[in-house]
Amino acid sequence: MKILLANDDGIQAKGIQILYNRLIQDSENEVYVIAPDSNRSAVSHHITMFKGYTIKEHKKNQWAISGFPVDCACLGLISDFFDFKFDLVISGINEGANMGTDIIYSGTCGAARQAVLNGVPAIALSVNPEIWDEEHVNNMKYEALADFAAKNLKELAALASIEPPRIFVNVNAGSLDSYKGVKYCKDLCIRNYGDSLHVEKGDGEMPVSYVIGGAVPKHNENCDAYAVKEGFIAISRVYADPLATEIVDGMQFKL
Repeated sequence: MKILLANDDGIQAKGIQILYNRLIQDSENEVYVIAPDSNRSAVSHHITMFKGYTIKEHKKNQWAISGFPVDCACLGLISDFFDFKFDLVISGINEGANMGTDIIYSGTCGAARQAVLNGVPAIALSVNPEIWDEEHVNNMKYEALADFAAKNLKELAALASIEPPRIFVNVNAGSLDSYKGVKYCKDLCIRNYGDSLHVEKGDGEMPVSYVIGGAVPKHNENCDAYAVKEGFIAISRVYADPLATEIVDGMQFKL
């Protein structure tokens, strides 16, 4: 199986390198990495269209680009850089969860979404630390999720769909040595961080800074965040194509 790895944390990130090293242990896997040259977290589906970007070899079968996660997927799937086609794209393992509302902002999920839009099954993998502080983040445990992904590549890929409505597979887990099991989660949590913006008011250009909020509120027992909190791997099938709701009956418009 020819596998393309991408992420939004950058090519030096522990998550993608641990996943790469685990996947190449299986002789059936041909694994390649295209990842940003530095952190590109929370860039969503940003794509480079009106200016170029560069690609540089990082090590054997690994390249860093000055673009974004979606560019990584596109470079692997619709460019002439490779003379073969990939069977699967895996984005991650991300440093931090991509659950519920996070998916909108996630560059990790952006790369997976782009892959299925380009006709290749895709999986997004993310690990959530117990506490968001320097000690816990620096000691994140990626090995258990990397091992789970390696053992279940075909099963996870089969959950994706490259036919409309196209679907990528979103997998989240805690920073743990082992898991209680797997839960399929159709309910995706609402992640309200209470973030805000601070404006330094004055004359001329006024600096604006993003202020990260506090704790995320509790979630219902069927959602992805609750499953991860309880020590399970949460798997969700997420639509890549925009889907509209039903028409509201009786709605009248004036022309």
